[in-house]
Amino acid sequence: MAVTELNPEQLKEYEQRFIDEAWNNGNYDIIEETISEEYVGHWFDLEAGDVDRDGLEAFIRAVREGFSDFHMDVEFMLAEDDMITVGFTVSGTHDGEFMGIPATDESGTSPGIFVHKFDEDGKVAEAWAVWDALGQMQQLGVVPETFTLASFLETGANLAKQDVLKLTKGR
Repeated sequence: MAVTELNPEQLKEYEQRFIDEAWNNGNYDIIEETISEEYVGHWFDLEAGDVDRDGLEAFIRAVREGFSDFHMDVEFMLAEDDMITVGFTVSGTHDGEFMGIPATDESGTSPGIFVHKFDEDGKVAEAWAVWDALGQMQQLGVVPETFTLASFLETGANLAKQDVLKLTKGR
């Protein structure tokens, strides 16, 4: 179905299905069905920068492995023409490694927003996303709640120390 044939309500249903299937249920088959092969994701909170469709799947897998009870709740959706904006809140317990951070067994929530642009085939071709990564890391106890330059440097040093220990294990 061409995206020009989708009205705003259909775009919202399509988006909710993707969130439910991929993010909330770990059905990765939905990614090929709904995300373009030429997909580019611009994620403002990841040091990796832009990601392709495989990178999107890898990130969703990493989130679900790091937070076994991960859930994304939609707060609002705004759709017009070939674009949709989604406000969301994610929640979960950090009971597995995530982005190199060992499990803390702490729970947290984080608000965010993403915008999806659909191609002529009705698949997501481009995305922009941002979420409260700092707040999430504070809730998990990875970053101090009172964020100062000193605490930032201490956190960075501690994370670097963990990386060095991982690299030197077994030597």
